[in-house]
Amino acid sequence: MDQPFSALLDAYRRLWPNRSLTSESLNEQESKSLLYEMIIQELRDEWTHPRVRQTPEVKFYYAMKRVSSADLPNDMKIALIQAYLTAMEQLQANHT
Repeated sequence: MDQPFSALLDAYRRLWPNRSLTSESLNEQESKSLLYEMIIQELRDEWTHPRVRQTPEVKFYYAMKRVSSADLPNDMKIALIQAYLTAMEQLQANHT
């Protein structure tokens, strides 16, 4: 990925301004871990009541729409999409 993970985490925060992310003074590895943790929680729909949770595939679709329509530079969008793809592949690998 060309973008530093701290910048991707900042871009993710702009997509989801209502989510509290503490990322002050994180190094790149910590930023990467936090970014993937947040994306996986989002794809699992962990912030929604269990009876109305969507599947990871549905959440992935909505995330792709949100990223593509965001007011972010194209290279940042691509890097975020790559992060979502990596997280989704990890979820699917762990699910089987």
